Amino acid sequence: MSDVEAVGRLFYEDMRDLGVDAKLDELEQVARDVIASTHREPRECLCIVARLEPGADAVGVILANFNWSLKFAGRSLWIEELFVTHEARRHSIGRMLVEELLNYADENGIKGIDLEAYQGNTPASILYRSLGFHRLGRERFYYRMGPREYL
Repeated sequence: MSDVEAVGRLFYEDMRDLGVDAKLDELEQVARDVIASTHREPRECLCIVARLEPGADAVGVILANFNWSLKFAGRSLWIEELFVTHEARRHSIGRMLVEELLNYADENGIKGIDLEAYQGNTPASILYRSLGFHRLGRERFYYRMGPREYL
């Protein structure tokens, strides 16, 4: 399986778990675009894939987008995706992916990292707090472009 297919399937599995109506072919295209953008300068994002051993299937992924932040007064990262397959959970793979991102940020002058976790996702909350992340008292909204949903 190619990296594009592997990352696309991880994205798809996460969206399916969240109840998001997503199409595998669309998320494989996102994976293709993400992987291509990690090789361009300036980088738009970072995508790190975890495998249990070299050459094995991908079991985890973290995707972070570069931003300009007033809160951090400089370049920052937004963690768009952190996902580990059900079979590979409880082996510190999510922690290792976040730590790899933190190391990259530290080595490359990134001023801060933002993310969101769904309410009730206690394992994610514990993970992020154990790594030094702080909870913000904010509410997040989204607007999907295209045909209007409901009014």
